[in-house]
Amino acid sequence: MTLLLAAALSLTAFAQQKDTLRILAVGNSFSQDAVEQYLWELFDAAGIPVIIGNLYIGGCTLERHFQNSVTDKSIYSYRKVKNGVKTTREPVTLAAGLADEPWDYVSFQQASGFSGEYETFEPYLLALRAYVRRRVPADARFMWHQTWAYSADADHHDFPRYGRDQRRMYEAIVAASRAVMKNHKFPVLIPAGTAIQNGRTSRLGDTFNADGYHLERTYGRYTAACTWFEAISGLDVTANPYHPSSISPETALICRKAAHAAVRKPWRQTKLSK
Repeated sequence: MTLLLAAALSLTAFAQQKDTLRILAVGNSFSQDAVEQYLWELFDAAGIPVIIGNLYIGGCTLERHFQNSVTDKSIYSYRKVKNGVKTTREPVTLAAGLADEPWDYVSFQQASGFSGEYETFEPYLLALRAYVRRRVPADARFMWHQTWAYSADADHHDFPRYGRDQRRMYEAIVAASRAVMKNHKFPVLIPAGTAIQNGRTSRLGDTFNADGYHLERTYGRYTAACTWFEAISGLDVTANPYHPSSISPETALICRKAAHAAVRKPWRQTKLSK
C-alpha cells in the first residue's frame, strides 16, 4: 500500500466518524505562510469540512514553545479559519489553543534559522509533544512541518549558519526532518521545504519568497498550502480545482505539481518542466 493511499484511507476513516477535520499548527510565521490562507479553500473544494488553527508567535523556536508550556503565559496569537473566515484571538496560552477544538492533526516545526540543526530540537520537541499529547484527543495525529530554505540572496541573520548557500540549507533541513521522523515516528510529514525547492526548478525560479525567507504571498503560500492538503488528505492535489484568482492556471499547476512531487518524494528535489 502506498503512503498516499494509506493517508487517503486514514482520512476516510476519520470522515466516517467526524463531521469536520480539525488541524492545528503550533508554529510561527512559517505556519502563518502555510495554513492561514488557501488551505481551507483546498479542503472545501475537495468537499472536506475543516477547521484550521495556528498558534502563532513570530520566530518561535521549539525551545520557546516548550518554555511557554511550562510557564503557561498568555503570549500566543491564535488564528482560526472556520467556514472560510479567519478570526484572531490574543493573547492566549498554548493550553487554551489546544483545548479550543478536539484536534485531529497537530503540527510542530522549528524556527527557520535552526530548521537544519537537529541538535537545537531536543530535548524540547520531546517534552513539547508530551505536553500536547496530554491535551488533545487520544487519536490525534502529530505532524512535522518541514520548512523551506531561504532564497539564494536572502539577508536573514541566520543564513550564515548555512554558508549563505540555499542548497546547503535545504539539505540540512531534509536531514533534520529525517531525524525527527525517525526518532519521533510522527505519522505525517509535511514536506513544504521540498515543495518550494521543487518549484524553484520551474520557470518561476527562485522567486518563491517575499523577503528572502517568508513565502511569496500568492503562489509561494499556495504551494505550501497544496503540500499540507495532500500530505494530510492523501488526495492528489493536482486534481484539486481550487487556486486563488490572483495567479494564473498555469502558475497554479506548477505549484500543485511541486507539492505533489514533494509528498511523493520528500527527501530530494524533483525537477519540474519549465
